[in-house]
Amino acid sequence: MKSILVISSLLTLLLVGCSKPSPEEYMAKAKAARDSSNFTLALEQYEELIANHPKSFLAEEAMFSIASIKSDNLHEFSSAVQAYKRVYETYPDGKRAPLAMFLVGYLNNNEIHDLASAKQAYEDFLAKYPDHEMAVSARFELQNLGKRPEELLPSIQDTAKPQIATEPKKSSKKK
Repeated sequence: MKSILVISSLLTLLLVGCSKPSPEEYMAKAKAARDSSNFTLALEQYEELIANHPKSFLAEEAMFSIASIKSDNLHEFSSAVQAYKRVYETYPDGKRAPLAMFLVGYLNNNEIHDLASAKQAYEDFLAKYPDHEMAVSARFELQNLGKRPEELLPSIQDTAKPQIATEPKKSSKKK
C-alpha cells in the first residue's frame, strides 16, 4: 500500500513538473527574444505556442509574428510569404488575416518581384476586403506593379499638386 502511495505521488509530481507553459508565457519569452534580436529563439517560442495552444487567442498573433520576423528581420521573403499565407488560411476571419493577405502581395511585388503572384494576391485581397484601410494601397500597388520607386515619383507628385494648390493658406498674423 505504501509503495502505491509513493508511486502515485511521484507520478503526480512528474505530471505537474512537466506541464507546458501557458500561451502568455510563450508569448512573453518570444517577445523578449525578439527584442534582444534572438530571432531563432523567438521563432521557436512562437511555434511552441501554436503547437501547444492552437486554439489560444494568441496563436494567430504568434503566426503573424513569425511571418513578420521572417520578412522584417531575417529578410527571408519567400518564407515570409508562406508564413503570411498560413495566417489567413488558418484564421480566415482573424483580425490579422487582411493585413497578412495584403503583405503577401506586397512582398511578392516589392521584394520577390513575382508580379503574377503579387497581382493575384492584391486581387484576392480586394475581392475579400474592398473597404479595408489597406484597399487604397492595394489598388495603388496593382496600378504600379513592377515599377521602381523613381518611376512612381512623378505620378505621386502630380497627384499631390492639386491638393497643395487648393489648400487654404494659413495666416501668419497673430491675434
